Amino acid sequence: MKNTFGQSVALTVFGESHGPGVGVVLDGLCSGIDVRDEDIKAA
Repeated sequence: MKNTFGQSVALTVFGESHGPGVGVVLDGLCSGIDVRDEDIKAA
């Protein structure tokens, strides 16, 4: 399963439909930007 949200900055969420595996890909950010778990959880 996969869903993509956004155009300039895209967040793709993927994972197992009946399992514990989940992941994300964040595209469109400039290099060197620090992305922290806390920032994502707060959004």
